[in-house]
Amino acid sequence: MKRFVIAFVFLFVGLSLAFAGGGRDAGGTFPGNRPITLIVPWAAGGGSDLGARVATPYLERSLGTTINIINPTGAGGWVGWERLLSAPADGYTFAMINVPTIYGGYMDPSLGRNRSIDDFEVLANHVTDYMGLAIHINETRFHDMRSFVEYARNNPTSMTSQGVGTLQHLMVLQINEALGLNMTPVHGTGFRDSYATLLGGHVDILLGGVGELLVPENNGELKTIILFSHDTVDLMPHVPVYNRLGIGPPLTGASQRGFAYRKGVPQEIVNIMANALRDAINNPTQIASMTEMGLVVDYIPPAEYARHLKEQEEIMRGFSSLFGW
Repeated sequence: MKRFVIAFVFLFVGLSLAFAGGGRDAGGTFPGNRPITLIVPWAAGGGSDLGARVATPYLERSLGTTINIINPTGAGGWVGWERLLSAPADGYTFAMINVPTIYGGYMDPSLGRNRSIDDFEVLANHVTDYMGLAIHINETRFHDMRSFVEYARNNPTSMTSQGVGTLQHLMVLQINEALGLNMTPVHGTGFRDSYATLLGGHVDILLGGVGELLVPENNGELKTIILFSHDTVDLMPHVPVYNRLGIGPPLTGASQRGFAYRKGVPQEIVNIMANALRDAINNPTQIASMTEMGLVVDYIPPAEYARHLKEQEEIMRGFSSLFGW
């Protein structure tokens, strides 16, 4: 009898240790003290990267471990997303996803990419970042949206883009169609690249998110001339909203940035990460920090986010003819 009791005690202790420290693969103690990698597929210093870096400390606090951000750039974000989809499905690698940019990487048949939004396990939307146009502070050919449109109707012009099939590329094409222009998109790898292109005089006008435009505007390097938002942005109250000018058909543009795993991560781990993101994104201090950067926190939980992304995918398909797809 004594031998049975001792054996039972050892079994109980072994099971307890397994669930306390050895059950990581089952999601019971995920993530433990093992660091997690966050893939931000855009250059460091841009709006996507800055938003991720503001949110990361709050997520680290929720998860109780370190998050390392890496910035593999290229292919309109797909260098980073392919890296996510090739990573082990163990929950220790996740990525920022950008909508509508992500769709172009598989809707464009010339790319031959056999991927879709269905390959991602979406976790939460974080930010909705409205787009705007800015000029160099020393620009003399035009000074506001009306004078720019007049100039662009009579002269060859170019506008920055962050890659083929990205939101910026779509916006160039939509602005061309709405206002009868023929601007050439100049593709780069991120906002810093676009900004350098404008400062170097290689492009006429810069397209970026409010969070990206805010710092150089406040530093007196840029003048933002229009926002494609639904309403006036508090941090840029002097900048007019395009839809109120009456110079063309309605046009709104925003980048939505959220987070996702690859499909196949155990549901227990998905739930832990989704709950940690919910707490981090809704943290009032995080929201205040994002607001100071001109970024609108727009939390959308997993199931609703998944439905939203499928709806946005269908909308993007409607623009296929603009891209020549």
